[in-house]
Amino acid sequence: MKTILTVFNKELIDILRDRRTLFTAIVMPALLIPVMMYGMTKLTKIIMEKEENKKLKLAVLGSPDDFLGRLDTAKIELVHGMTMETGREAILAEDLDAMIGFKDGFMEKQTELASSKVNLWYKSTNLMVKSRMTDIMDSYEADILAARIGQLNISEDAIDPIDLKHDDIAPKKEQMGKTVGGFLPYMFIIFCFTGCMYPALDLITGEKERGTIETLLTVPASRFNILMGKVMAISLVGMAAAIMGILGLVAAIKFLPDIPEDMLVVLGSMVSAKFILMLLAMLVPLCIFFAGILSALVIKAKSFKEAQSIVSPFMFLVIVPAAMAMMPGIELDWKTALVPILNIALATKEIIAGTIQNGHYIAIVVSLIVLAIVSVIFSYSQFSKEGMVLK
Repeated sequence: MKTILTVFNKELIDILRDRRTLFTAIVMPALLIPVMMYGMTKLTKIIMEKEENKKLKLAVLGSPDDFLGRLDTAKIELVHGMTMETGREAILAEDLDAMIGFKDGFMEKQTELASSKVNLWYKSTNLMVKSRMTDIMDSYEADILAARIGQLNISEDAIDPIDLKHDDIAPKKEQMGKTVGGFLPYMFIIFCFTGCMYPALDLITGEKERGTIETLLTVPASRFNILMGKVMAISLVGMAAAIMGILGLVAAIKFLPDIPEDMLVVLGSMVSAKFILMLLAMLVPLCIFFAGILSALVIKAKSFKEAQSIVSPFMFLVIVPAAMAMMPGIELDWKTALVPILNIALATKEIIAGTIQNGHYIAIVVSLIVLAIVSVIFSYSQFSKEGMVLK
């Protein structure tokens, strides 16, 4: 163990001298989450305010007079002379925001107390257009309905036999946790991977390029001890990246403005000691796994550039399962609990929401520990081969 710690101290000193690794593992995680949270909340607020205050360009085909008279000219600009074809083309070209078409005989149908068809054309990529136009049509329909009720001398209850009320009893923490929880574990996993990647490239392939690995192999230490010292150093940097990400999250909660109140409550609960300990219990074996598998991959490379080309495809194997956790319908169960990386992302969502099952969590931690051990064994098998270690 003393030999392993000696190698670990030596490798850690080398890492601390590398500015690129320090920026990747320390500076970037600490800054990225606050910057992204501030940018997302600020940008969303600006876009929503802009869309809500935007004066919509609207074409109306075959409109009854009472409809045109109810439009707010401060918020709606009527565009005349459009046909169905020219209106659709104008919407696609973004010269027009929306077009409403009343079917022929609209007023006759209304006189007969019948249903009349109205078409609304718009582009879903234009935010808030559908919502704003739907509000206008709902208001118009409510006035027609009120007139009919008065004409027929009946009550509103007579034509609305069921008054369905939606009551979402899920706590705000659970609602927000399921949403926010998909994004944050993705970031932590990426931080762990990039935090392990650059030290692995430097401590394994970098030493081969510099010719210092031959000298290291001459010291009275087994290859297993040397490898474990390197893996421990690489894992530590990966953990440092995750911890700096957590500190960045704390800073964002404390100092950033314009974050929605519901989100602040959820994020505040995330930085509790329980959440951090449960998260670290998963990230520690994950970092060891990354350190072991990256060491095994880059040991084959003869140059730093070649090592980067080997590691790059592996990054997609990390990103894809982490991103899958944000997809609807992907939930934590006994099957997904055994899928590496995906299980961490899903478990983090459940921890944030407060719905994690102890059995699932234990299965995840145990599977990650087994995975970490297997990766170190695999790395040692590669490190033991002369042709792999020496140029």
